[in-house]
Amino acid sequence: MDRRVFFAALGGGLVFTTSALRAQTAGPLDDLFALPGNVVGGTVGAGTDILGGTLGAGGDILGGDDHFRLTDLMGGEFSIETSKLALQRSRNSSVREFAQLEINEQLSVTAALGATPGSVPPRPDQAAMVGKLATLHGSRFDHAYIMGQIQGHQELLANNSQAISSDADAAIRRVATVSVPTIQAHLAILHRLRAGLASV
Repeated sequence: MDRRVFFAALGGGLVFTTSALRAQTAGPLDDLFALPGNVVGGTVGAGTDILGGTLGAGGDILGGDDHFRLTDLMGGEFSIETSKLALQRSRNSSVREFAQLEINEQLSVTAALGATPGSVPPRPDQAAMVGKLATLHGSRFDHAYIMGQIQGHQELLANNSQAISSDADAAIRRVATVSVPTIQAHLAILHRLRAGLASV
């Protein structure tokens, strides 16, 4: 499956179009992307500063707001680690497709924040959830994974929403503004996945 992500510039930010999301995840998740409007969410390209130019290794477009950056990186690493487990342990094709989508998304965000995957570990409670998931299989794994992703996405949504309305520098607000629609789109998908799992 071709998982290349096509970006379109819109209002100074980079956004996924509905068709790009569908092209990236064609398959059992198709109906989960039936969201209103033409723009479903957004992200920043791997290694690319959304303000223009590129980030070098260890670069930081977020200035002094370490809290925002650290919280996003910890949450992103949690999503990556649990989604890697989902690719190994889930037998549900929709869960696996979401997991790959999430990994791709978080790798892009991590790069945009000037970090590398694994450079910031998850919080202790998140690491404990990763450990718990590693002991589960089948439908028990799927339910726990989806619930963990919902909680993680809600935390990321709160962090990014707060940054938008804060007096943080423009780069932070830009990253947050681009991230919020994607997080909201992922939450909508996760809630539909949870409902589908509950009906099985």
